[in-house]
Amino acid sequence: MDIDLGDVVASFNLRVKGHRHFRLVWRIGRVTGTVPADRIVKPPPYAEHTGRRDAIMDLMADQQVALSIAFTDEVGNPVATPEGATASFTVDDPTVINLTDNGDLTAVAAAVGALGTATVHVVSTLDGKTVTGDLAIVVVAGLAERITIVPGEVSEVTPDE
Repeated sequence: MDIDLGDVVASFNLRVKGHRHFRLVWRIGRVTGTVPADRIVKPPPYAEHTGRRDAIMDLMADQQVALSIAFTDEVGNPVATPEGATASFTVDDPTVINLTDNGDLTAVAAAVGALGTATVHVVSTLDGKTVTGDLAIVVVAGLAERITIVPGEVSEVTPDE
């Protein structure tokens, strides 16, 4: 309940003792290099963009990152993974991120080479409740490893008179 007091709003919450509210928290693993097989676009299902983002990270165009989830209570304290919890990972733009759902509350997100942003969406079901989370991955250019010769403007060697 919110009570508007002018410049201040007083908020009051009621909770049932013993009733557990869970929240998902992203755990981002070690970033590693990719191989060409990691950059192949996978078929649907793809996530629908929710507009929400719980976290944002940058990933170079030739890297991949391990993802997992952790659970917290309603005030943010870490709790053990509830028994029987399941999770399903999807991505909204497979042309930017190739996502592999490992089926065990973990996934691997690999940049396919194109620069851009993709949102990884996870849905977890526990105790009959559904909890979701969204991680935006911004794929940025990697380190300089090659050079390109850039030709300038073409001009005649022997000018016509």
